[in-house]
Amino acid sequence: MKRVTAAALAMIVASGLLAETKASTDLPVALDFFKIATPEANSPRIVDYDETWFITGPVSDAINKATQGDNWELVEGKLVYAYYRFQPGVSALQIQREYEASLKEAGYEIGFSCVTDKGTCFLDAKPVSGVYLGLLLDTPRDMPALDKHTMSYVRNYFNTSSARYIYATKGSGENITHVAVSLADSPAKGVVAITKSIMTGASASITAASSLRDELKQNQTVSLDNLLFDVGSDILLPLSRDQLHEIAMMMREDPSMKLQIVGHTDSDGGRDYNLDLSKRRAASVVRALAEGFDIESDRLSSAGKGLSEPVAPNSSESGKAKNRR
Repeated sequence: MKRVTAAALAMIVASGLLAETKASTDLPVALDFFKIATPEANSPRIVDYDETWFITGPVSDAINKATQGDNWELVEGKLVYAYYRFQPGVSALQIQREYEASLKEAGYEIGFSCVTDKGTCFLDAKPVSGVYLGLLLDTPRDMPALDKHTMSYVRNYFNTSSARYIYATKGSGENITHVAVSLADSPAKGVVAITKSIMTGASASITAASSLRDELKQNQTVSLDNLLFDVGSDILLPLSRDQLHEIAMMMREDPSMKLQIVGHTDSDGGRDYNLDLSKRRAASVVRALAEGFDIESDRLSSAGKGLSEPVAPNSSESGKAKNRR
């Protein structure tokens, strides 16, 4: 009986393509304006499906009344958090005016905009500091900390004299993009834009393909455990088809994605032998995706590392299994 080995090849997003994929597929056009600013270290954060509240008009500034009233709207879909910092000396007013113009040019409808120290954000029309808006942004659930200092709360950005808020939408029916942008007005340190967007119409289903894509987006690489070969062979066995199908579905869901399949081996057989085998196995996966699942060949590439990059000692069977990736 032939022995079968699982070649847990690594799949990585081809160089530079992760950022391109996010920009072209996951981020709404409304965020293109912020390319002139510097994104915080962990920005953007993308959640394939969730819900969030938007302020759509003047609301109470009382925390215990947050999400109550006609001007709070709960929306669900693909959710994007992205925070940006502008160079010191650029005023929040200038950013707001230019951003609102860019929204209109992109076909968005501005539903609400306000300034805290002018009393236009809240029902009592009382001028207040920007922290009141920051507190509401973190209610009822704290927004994620994305800055390089890992600040605990978004409201910490708003310890300023004023804050500005813009809410806009684009689309109709089931497919609407909602965007909320809050500007923490601190020109001496640089105005910070806290943006939250949600795109409705996204599917709430969790599939193997979407899970695979989520892991790639997070880590830029994923190990594939169910690609099977005979020992010493580069011919994929039929049981590999389910894994190949998941990869193909993921790539069809995101036509801009490009992948590199990289083969790694344990130390059995020597350096030259394993380098050649890892290259041939990775190439077999690329060939199977292109020929068997009609994935465009220019979106795929392959490479082999052989035994040169172990992640565990080759002195045990369990270590060798981890190195075959």
